[in-house]
Amino acid sequence: MGKRIKLIYILSLFSALMAISVQAYWLYNQYRYEVERYADEIAADVLRVGDEEFAERRKMAIGDDTSYIIDRSSRTQSGTSTIRNVQTQLCFDFKTDVLVDSIIGGQLNMTKLNLSFDATLPEDSIIHGVERNVVNYYIPFQVERLDSLLRARLSQYDFQIAFLPEGDTLSRFNSWKILPEHLFPPCLGVKYRYAPLERKGVMIEVGFPINPLLKRMVGQLILSLFLILLLLSCLGLQINTILKQYKLGEMRESFVHTMIHELRRPVQTLKMCVSFLNDKEMRTDEAACDGIVQDALFELDNLSAYLEKLKNMVSADGSATLLHPILFNLQELVEKVIRLVHIPSGKQVAFSTAFPPDLPLVTADPVHIANILSNLIENAIKYSGSGVNIRVVVIRNDKLIELTVTDDGVGISADEQTKVFEKFYRSVHLPDKQIPGLGLGLSYVRQIAEAHHGQVSLRSEVGKGTEVTVGLPI
Repeated sequence: MGKRIKLIYILSLFSALMAISVQAYWLYNQYRYEVERYADEIAADVLRVGDEEFAERRKMAIGDDTSYIIDRSSRTQSGTSTIRNVQTQLCFDFKTDVLVDSIIGGQLNMTKLNLSFDATLPEDSIIHGVERNVVNYYIPFQVERLDSLLRARLSQYDFQIAFLPEGDTLSRFNSWKILPEHLFPPCLGVKYRYAPLERKGVMIEVGFPINPLLKRMVGQLILSLFLILLLLSCLGLQINTILKQYKLGEMRESFVHTMIHELRRPVQTLKMCVSFLNDKEMRTDEAACDGIVQDALFELDNLSAYLEKLKNMVSADGSATLLHPILFNLQELVEKVIRLVHIPSGKQVAFSTAFPPDLPLVTADPVHIANILSNLIENAIKYSGSGVNIRVVVIRNDKLIELTVTDDGVGISADEQTKVFEKFYRSVHLPDKQIPGLGLGLSYVRQIAEAHHGQVSLRSEVGKGTEVTVGLPI
């Protein structure tokens, strides 16, 4: 049974870990998705600032009223483009060079830029590239200018700008990418091409905070946390239920052994009484016969009370204990219980008693009181070494009769002294784990004491012994 429970425990734990891993993997992908969405927005803002920086340089370089004319027909008719002497018009030859004409102060100035590019590119891409290269020729790009604009427009982010190696602007990725070594916290790499036809650009590394991402993922995080907690709760409940069932199985087995042990004493006593009564010569002693009959009746009452105790302690309906109180002599009851107590072989037990001279009669259920005393004495014998001294003291304390049983056994630790009165609790510090018992004895003592409107207290020290006092109202 133990191996099967261990196997179920391992499989359940493995399944839970796998489910949590799948959940963590889903959450990780959700995180990457949100990072990429957020990065796309940031990259658009960065490139927008880059366009703003280019617009400022363009205005200083060629003004706002400059236009471009692409004369593709001139390329088929002759090898060069026609240069028109018209103000604010620029003409380019896309086959070889780019010729820039401008009129400044009525003078015709011609500047020749050597650019190489693929003439099959779309026309808008060519115009975009040529324009940026022309502007960069007149007003060169400066990292400081772009950095100041970025920090002014996007102050919530951290920036690092570095020039890309020659020819690197059109490789690896298009415009932006999450840097793989900077996912926690995320860092974005944005390529800004300030002179694309000359393959010149910068890498802008943007470190952005993780708090906005967490706000976007709050729903996923709460759902994942709920599912993980639910899974762990179900796993814990399952394992706890299995362990309880296993413990109940052990208790069931222990119950059988304890029942055999507990019933052996009254049965042996009754067997002794019957053997005595079966002897014709001994039956001639009427006084002895009367004593044997009384002992037999006492043990039969104890046996009935023990079975009733089991019924009361195991029942789950919480019904009150049924008592049959009568007026009796407590001293005589104590002496009879001590005389009939069963002492295991190999144990040396010494009893001592003390009673007040004016002890009044007690109104209580004598059978249950006898069982209380029997339980306390048997516990003192069981939880001790090879020898034990047991002292039973009865005193009158105001309106209570106090019955105290003291021993010099193994004792009970301080953290367990309140737990030993709970049903089925057994100390984890027992020197001998094979000692039979169900953990019902002291629980029964407290239940009977409270049923009599009395009280029970315990004092103990490990290695020195235990003292249990039961107070009964007069």
